[in-house]
Amino acid sequence: YIRDLCISLSQAFNSKVLPLYTTTQQTQYKTMKIAALSLLSVLGSASAFAPSFGVPRASTGLDMARKPFISGNWKLNPQTREEAVTLAGDIAAAVGPDTPDADIALFVPYVFIEAAMGSVGEKLQIGAEGVCPQINGAFTGAVSASMLQSIGVQWALAGHSERRVLFGETDEYINGQCLKLMELGMSVMLCIGESESEYEQNLAGAVCAVQLKKGLAGISKEDMSRVAIAYEP
Repeated sequence: YIRDLCISLSQAFNSKVLPLYTTTQQTQYKTMKIAALSLLSVLGSASAFAPSFGVPRASTGLDMARKPFISGNWKLNPQTREEAVTLAGDIAAAVGPDTPDADIALFVPYVFIEAAMGSVGEKLQIGAEGVCPQINGAFTGAVSASMLQSIGVQWALAGHSERRVLFGETDEYINGQCLKLMELGMSVMLCIGESESEYEQNLAGAVCAVQLKKGLAGISKEDMSRVAIAYEP
């Protein structure tokens, strides 16, 4: 099953067609707010946001109807609880009866999770930007999946490029995060993506296939309904 996913990914990259969208760094509160509200306002048909690399590919039997999933990662932003409440509330306010059917989530810093939840109500999910693969013990500064679950968190990120590069999180560590979330009945957004230098060396497909295979090791086909893959070159 994982092999078929990797083959599909490699075929897409080997076509040398750029993905339909890229991730940009949003560092200012105003920019974040405008970007989020604009995304909700321009969402047209659900199929426009279905995962795609812009090229046809042979069916691997993995194609299934899944609701589009739109998410935003706040990174190390904003700086105060008040700003977090306002930003989350403004985004939630943009979700209305005319909004096309899609799952929407915000991944926010740990300290803002409960405040953001209170601000958005039932309109969207609030997830964590990361999680420790351990449940308890001498892991100073870590936050476990069970801690997050106890306050109502269902989703968490794993494998973000900044965590890989700046904090040295390995594929094995990331796989541990994914497995722990699966074990507790939670959901994970696994992030994969090549660096600029790897892209220039035509290694994008190989790098992403390895990240995908190692990150999803041990996860069953049935559990994949609780996994989202985010490609961020």
